[in-house]
Amino acid sequence: VVPMLATMPWDLARHLPWTPLQSPLEKWAVQPTFVIGEYLFYACTIAAFVHARRHGRSHLLVFLAALLAGTANDVLFMALPMVDNFWQAQSTIMLTPRLPLYIPCVYVCFMYFPTVTVWRTGLPLLPRAALTGILGEVFYGPYDIVGAKFVWWTWHDTDMPIANRLLGAPIGSSMWVLTFVFAFSLLLGLGLRKDPEVKQRATFFKALGLAVGLSSALMVVQVQAMQPLDGGIPGPRGLCVLVAIYVGLVAWGWGKRKPPTFETNDRTLRLAAILYFSTLAAIMAFADPATHRSASMHQTYGPCHQEAKDIMGFTRYQYVCAEDFDEDYTFDCVQGKPEAMAEWYTVCGKPHTNFAATMLGVAGLCALGLAAYG
Repeated sequence: VVPMLATMPWDLARHLPWTPLQSPLEKWAVQPTFVIGEYLFYACTIAAFVHARRHGRSHLLVFLAALLAGTANDVLFMALPMVDNFWQAQSTIMLTPRLPLYIPCVYVCFMYFPTVTVWRTGLPLLPRAALTGILGEVFYGPYDIVGAKFVWWTWHDTDMPIANRLLGAPIGSSMWVLTFVFAFSLLLGLGLRKDPEVKQRATFFKALGLAVGLSSALMVVQVQAMQPLDGGIPGPRGLCVLVAIYVGLVAWGWGKRKPPTFETNDRTLRLAAILYFSTLAAIMAFADPATHRSASMHQTYGPCHQEAKDIMGFTRYQYVCAEDFDEDYTFDCVQGKPEAMAEWYTVCGKPHTNFAATMLGVAGLCALGLAAYG
């Protein structure tokens, strides 16, 4: 019973060697880029909150809905044993052994920034949601690549929904961001359709309930609709078709744009976006992943090739084993392999295998982000 409870995102798991607070200097010694990333998201979240306060109830609604909908989605997918396929590194501030404080901030950033940015275009509801999804992935994509490379988290080794990867980031992760942010924007828009300035309290709670309650479900529907194109799992065909549909919706609605009805003062958000994209590009350019090590919860270490089923009914291996795994980390920086059935152990970052391609991908996404948000 204890090992199962220890994997739950809300379990404090007192038998594990985690601590709610860790010295940034101690963390810097083993994972310096993670400290930079953690506090970068704190700074961007503060900027988003300041921006929301300046722009009134509608923007505060987006901020709160992103915080609640995003955190609920993360906890939900960590809690389902057949979906559970990622484990976070230990940040300097942890809410539980599996949930760093900065993760809710990540959701605020990649949902608030694109939502209010696309509001400035005056697009109709459906094209607006599509462009919001695209810009959500532009925001999240560099983080997805950098974080995986520098062991800010680890993935399940054989889970089929995350098997297809681009520059180390699962295609399924990209499709999730696209569809989740699309759903979030669409549901918020439906809730605000009759009262976009949120003059009525009922409008606030209606829109909040729609976004928090249904975003994950609408995301799942979209991803599942694309999966048959790649044999039942997220893959390149599904991603390309999804992006093409969203781009088509934006193109269809571009001529129907209307000027926004509120005054804009976006300097705070613009500066935060510039800081965000510049920092991630600099991390990839100058930091060495081989110097990083993460002592945290990871996929349970155990017997090789012990089969289990995921939520889609696909077979995966329940445990990771040193003799047969293919992830962007090693055990070379520690003495010996993890103990049998260990869920807490240390993994070591690996040197770049194709730095030019990875750097080009991150730089391209960051340049696109600077153009979109700056």
